[in-house]
Amino acid sequence: MTVAQIPNPVAADSTGLSDATWIAEVRDSLEDFPKWQIETTTGDGVNGVNAAGAAPINVQFPKINGDATSNTPIVTDNGVNIPVVDYPTAPGVGEVQMNYDTGELIFQAPPVNGHIINVSYQTCKWRDKSIMTGLIDGMREMFPTVGKTYTDTSIQIQTNQWDYQLPSWFNDPRSRIISIEIAATFIPSEPFRPAPPGEERVGLGILHLPWAQSFGPTARLRIVGWGPYLKLGDLEPQLYSLPTYYALSTLLPKREIKRIREDALVPASQIGATQPGLHMQTGDYWKRRFDSALLNLARLPGPTSRRPWASKYQRNRY
Repeated sequence: MTVAQIPNPVAADSTGLSDATWIAEVRDSLEDFPKWQIETTTGDGVNGVNAAGAAPINVQFPKINGDATSNTPIVTDNGVNIPVVDYPTAPGVGEVQMNYDTGELIFQAPPVNGHIINVSYQTCKWRDKSIMTGLIDGMREMFPTVGKTYTDTSIQIQTNQWDYQLPSWFNDPRSRIISIEIAATFIPSEPFRPAPPGEERVGLGILHLPWAQSFGPTARLRIVGWGPYLKLGDLEPQLYSLPTYYALSTLLPKREIKRIREDALVPASQIGATQPGLHMQTGDYWKRRFDSALLNLARLPGPTSRRPWASKYQRNRY
């Protein structure tokens, strides 16, 4: 399991941290640390398949934290490893299908009577996939209150072409173009100057430039825009906690839904009981923390700049 890392307390345009860092941070708040289990069962020649008169083999402690690329469960039949495929992929010859949510194992054919089946797996309450979904939802919820300022220099003027494809961060309808500049020759000694007015954004991803053919094919655009964060590693350190708050606000109420569905609850007067609505209340607490932090970050702190911007006339003098 990846140990959570705290970003360095410096100003930066991104943390650059992997998704596993945020997952570990959420798990630390939930006190849900996956641990490996090993279980043994004996084949009877009937069960282990999804068919009439038979049932899949079940592990005792689902959910299973893993998939085909990480923390993949290890299944052996009389000491021989059985390749694991993810649900809902049907198992082929000599394979076993693993349902990570229910803990069911479905073989292509029932294990032979008397064969020892060993299953080694990582048990948890929340799978990495569920946590990651909450984190990504939180990242999306942040825009346009907070977003990222992008600079793109990938668009080069083409002969007899007026429409150009914008970068992927313009696919959000709330994204905005801040400025467009152009360099007649894309070399360090050639400055970018303000582009002529009149461009038009067609749909989300197309930029129409009616003046495009006034420049040669060596010209390059520099577009500055406002758009959403595309991955967790893009977040600057000041935003590190926001996706964590949001993920906690969505994961905890799901446990309350599961509690409501169960019909064998511990009476509220006994040790180990969970107060009704507790998960919902805790989820609301984390959502309020998310909203408050997002609101504070949206404000413009400190005094505004009194430095005048360079005029178009000044920019065109060099």
